Amino acid sequence: MRSPKFWGLIYLLTGVLFTYLAATSPGNMWSFYTILLMLFAAYNISISFKMFALSSKLKRKDQ
Repeated sequence: MRSPKFWGLIYLLTGVLFTYLAATSPGNMWSFYTILLMLFAAYNISISFKMFALSSKLKRKDQ
């Protein structure tokens, strides 16, 4: 099983990728495709923060 830091980094990178794809999508910024990508990005970034918090919590527990 991978560490929470690893998964936090993966989720953060996918969130950044979805944000980039939404920002460079053709058309206006209020299309369904853009809003969907930003929802995925927000979800992934929030999960990454939770993973980083879990990692620090586990580290404190081990000490």
